[in-house]
Amino acid sequence: MSGPGGTTTRRDQRRDTRRAQFQQRQLERQRERQRQLQRQRYQRIGIGVAGFVALALVAFLIIHAVAGAGSPGANIVTGKGTFTTGVDGSPRDGMSCVANEGTGQHIHSYLSIYVNGQPVPVTPNAGILTDQQCLYSLHVHPGIDNIIHVESPDANAIYTLGAFFDIWGHPLTATSIGTPVGDYKVDKDHPMTIYIFDANGKQTTYTGNPLNIKLAAHETIVILYNSPTVTPKAFTNWGSL
Repeated sequence: MSGPGGTTTRRDQRRDTRRAQFQQRQLERQRERQRQLQRQRYQRIGIGVAGFVALALVAFLIIHAVAGAGSPGANIVTGKGTFTTGVDGSPRDGMSCVANEGTGQHIHSYLSIYVNGQPVPVTPNAGILTDQQCLYSLHVHPGIDNIIHVESPDANAIYTLGAFFDIWGHPLTATSIGTPVGDYKVDKDHPMTIYIFDANGKQTTYTGNPLNIKLAAHETIVILYNSPTVTPKAFTNWGSL
């Protein structure tokens, strides 16, 4: 207080005002500095997280690429559905005719075909060339009627019904089927219905392209061409197969 009797003068008020303004500016600068430091911390955290995510993504892509390249499970052997006269031992659908059965995979599927209400057996030795002493990964042994053997060196490959028909030498599409007794077109008066029984006997009606039916262990595939009175049944006499 600089006035008479300790009173406050205008100069004192101006000084107090300047001091308060100075303190306010200092406080604002301190707060701004804290905000800047906080923003910098967030930026560093964000950069670190982004870097970690990027590295994790790169690692995932590398691992996925290596696994995909090294995994034979990515190989799905399907058929083309085109007719080829005879089987001459040349590669078909990526399968070669080899001297010995593959040991990487050995499963069995049963194929039952009816045409006009009559059963059509699968040709014995289909996929086996006795004159050349070689066989394909998909074949039928004589005396074991209608059972497709999948005996492949590729433990994880997936084989389809279409691939077997190509090995068998008969056409198969969603609108036609070829057999040893003839080739047949599907139309409204001659429908083709396909049933699949899994290893547990569960029955389903297949409505897709028959070329893509995957062969599975102890599966029964029933193809009914113009055979509405035939009741499909699962094959169960697997014995030691």
